[in-house]
Amino acid sequence: MHLMENKLSGSVEGHFEPSYEWQHQQGLDLLLVHLPEFKDKEGLRVQVSNCGVLKISGDRQVNQTRLSFLKEIQLQKDHDIDEIKAKFEKGVLKITLPKNVTGVNTNASFNEEYELATTSNKSRFRKFKKVAMSVAAILVVVSAFSGFAYYIYRSTIVKD
Repeated sequence: MHLMENKLSGSVEGHFEPSYEWQHQQGLDLLLVHLPEFKDKEGLRVQVSNCGVLKISGDRQVNQTRLSFLKEIQLQKDHDIDEIKAKFEKGVLKITLPKNVTGVNTNASFNEEYELATTSNKSRFRKFKKVAMSVAAILVVVSAFSGFAYYIYRSTIVKD
């Protein structure tokens, strides 16, 4: 643990690297992050970035010491990021990382299998679609104003 004294508040700041372990089970992975310094989930955050990076952070005041950590782990492509769950019990943060299910039901049609495989990308596609539609709308408005401005310009030119 790295400790640093804060001269203004008189407290000590400690940055530490938590220990963790992976457990692989059928259809999911478990990440167990050992945090004996934390008594409850207050101050803990679990996030997944757009790039598929799992970010685990924590910040806690213990007496005169402020403890904090940040752990980043690149997730595998087969994890279903929309279904990740985290639970804190007895000093252990348990993060459940389900895997995408494909081809489980042999009677499923191609469309149903494709739907299962792309579930985690739906929210990204919706965001992309909104941005693309906004850009297209802006281009249409700018084009219309440009055409109108050119029409006005051409109609006001005095010919000799």
